[in-house]
Amino acid sequence: MLVLTRRAGESIVIGDDVRVIVLDVRGDTVRLGIEAPRSVQVHRAEVYAEVQAANAAAASNVDDLGALAGRLQRLARPAPGARSGTRRSQRRHGSPDPADPPRPRPPARPGPGQSPTGSPSQPPVPAPPPAGRPVPAPPPSRRPPRQDPDRPAGS
Repeated sequence: MLVLTRRAGESIVIGDDVRVIVLDVRGDTVRLGIEAPRSVQVHRAEVYAEVQAANAAAASNVDDLGALAGRLQRLARPAPGARSGTRRSQRRHGSPDPADPPRPRPPARPGPGQSPTGSPSQPPVPAPPPAGRPVPAPPPSRRPPRQDPDRPAGS
């Protein structure tokens, strides 16, 4: 072990990148400043010992991680005879499930300015706001108007 004597304001250089500066000496307490690149880890000895112990404990649980990984793989595999995929993916890929018959389509919604029968109508009159409380305007729609798939575009 190298033993050096330094006073407040004096420093020690370790290698090319690390500098230890004696900042203050009061009684039997010495304050040190350490200049080092971010890639160099600097710890107090008692903290370093705790970090090493925690790392050793975590490394000893590798068997637990292997068992957990095996259980997750078994859960991820479909059971024999189980349906694969979801309804959404089946609709997307065109493979309907025979146990899930197609649902009837809901009736088409009338377009803006039309009554439920399809004829032009007057827009509905909004109800007056409750007394004493202003009603904020709804946010503008960011979606384009929905097109009825049964009607040609532009009609």
